[in-house]
Amino acid sequence: MENALLVGLTAQLALRRSMEIVANNVANISTGGYKRENPIFEQVLAQVDAPDRLEGTAEVAFVRDYRVLRDLSAGPLEQTGAPLDVAIGGAGHFVIETPNGERFTRDGHFKIDSAGRVVTRDGLGVMGEAGPLSLPANATDIKISEDGTVSANGTVAGRLRVVTFANEQTMIKEGANLLRSDEAPAPAAAPRLAQGMLERSNVQGVAEITRMIEISRAYQAVSEQVNQSEETLKRAVQKLGEVRS
Repeated sequence: MENALLVGLTAQLALRRSMEIVANNVANISTGGYKRENPIFEQVLAQVDAPDRLEGTAEVAFVRDYRVLRDLSAGPLEQTGAPLDVAIGGAGHFVIETPNGERFTRDGHFKIDSAGRVVTRDGLGVMGEAGPLSLPANATDIKISEDGTVSANGTVAGRLRVVTFANEQTMIKEGANLLRSDEAPAPAAAPRLAQGMLERSNVQGVAEITRMIEISRAYQAVSEQVNQSEETLKRAVQKLGEVRS
C-alpha cells in the first residue's frame, strides 16, 4: 500500500513539473524568438519491500524528471518595418554583451541608445564581428543586408555577429530572453537575416491550453487514487488496532 502512495507521489511531482513548463510556454507566447519547451520523463524501476510476497520484494516503476527538450523549429515572422528589427532565417543566435560575458538570443528587436550603441530592449550591447556595434547619432538611412552587414547613411558600420552551436539543447536560459552555453560558439556559415522582421515565439496557444487541461485532469485523477490508497491504509491500521486490543 505504501508503494502505491510513493508511485502516486512521483506521478504528482511529474505532472506538477509539466504544468510549470506549459504555463511558462503560455507566458512566453509573445516573447520574440522563444522556443517552446517540453518535459521529458523516464521510468525508473526499483526493488521495494513487499511483505505480501514470498520473496519479500517487488519491482515498482517510478517516474523521474529527466530533462527539458526545446522545440527548435522557427517561429512565425512578423513584419514590423522598423530598421533595427532583424530576424534570423534558419539556425543561429545574435551575440549580446552582458556584465557576465557573452550571451545569445534570437530576439532581434534592437535600438540605438544615447551613446549610439546598438542595444537590446534591455540596453545590452549587440555584438558585431569586430566588437560592439555603434551607429552615428544622426543615422537615418539604416540598412541591414542578408549577411548581417549594417550601414547607415551609406557608410558600413559593421556586421552583426551570428553564431551557431553543435547542440542547442544544452543552452541554459538566464532571463531577459538570453541564453548561455558552455559550448564554444561557431560563426554561422551563411546567415540569412531579414531587416524589418521579427521572429515570434513558436508556442501555439490553443495547443498549450489544451495540454494544461489534460495535465490538470491527470493530476486530479492521480490525487483521487492517492486519497483512496490513504483511506485504505488508514482502515487497515484501524482494523489492526482493533484486533490487537
